[in-house]
Amino acid sequence: MKVKNKKTFKIVSFVIFAVVIAFLTIVCIPLAKMLISEEGRAQLEAIIANDLGWGIVIFLVLQVLQVIVALIPGGVIQILGGVLFGGFWGTILCILGILLGTVIIYVMVKNFGKPLVEAVFDEKVVKRFSFLQDSKKLELVIFILFLIPGIPKDLLTYVAPLTPIKMTDFLLLSTLARIPAIIMSTVFGSSLSDGNIFTAIVIFVIVAVLGIVGILYKDKLLNVLRNLKRK
Repeated sequence: MKVKNKKTFKIVSFVIFAVVIAFLTIVCIPLAKMLISEEGRAQLEAIIANDLGWGIVIFLVLQVLQVIVALIPGGVIQILGGVLFGGFWGTILCILGILLGTVIIYVMVKNFGKPLVEAVFDEKVVKRFSFLQDSKKLELVIFILFLIPGIPKDLLTYVAPLTPIKMTDFLLLSTLARIPAIIMSTVFGSSLSDGNIFTAIVIFVIVAVLGIVGILYKDKLLNVLRNLKRK
């Protein structure tokens, strides 16, 4: 009887989570449109200028939602963090929001498993990272994957908890690997806000080159990482 009740609880919890994700996705559609418009970003800047505390809360919620819902591009939020809070504090707030979102995903995936991941992402896409289950250098592989530009970090955040990796190790490694990209994005946003166009252009070129390299060679890099499990 206890087993049946536990199973029912998990099913109900899963349905509730799916409904919440669907609701957040619907909510985020106009939010995403607002973030890509100059007028929308100006509204957020006005909110923060009037009330810094609420501004921080709103930004953290945006960053957490970006990780969980994976609808809003992460780069947009991080650049916005630089524009609103500067390079240093923008980076700190982005890291904090990503950590909170990652903890939520890790706990949910550990409780509901693969069905939850496949409810958010296509099954074929998820299978591309099934090699993580057998990787003998799991921590190293996950760190490298989060470090490589062009690899879908939102998908990895959902897939990694399916592996034996501990939450503390996953949070530490994924966060450390994300930091360089976060810093570049927030400094880029801060430079634009301060009118430092030269710095912004330099950062944009670096990010663009790294992104192109990552996209061109990510399949080869994935094959190398897949082969690590055989060594």
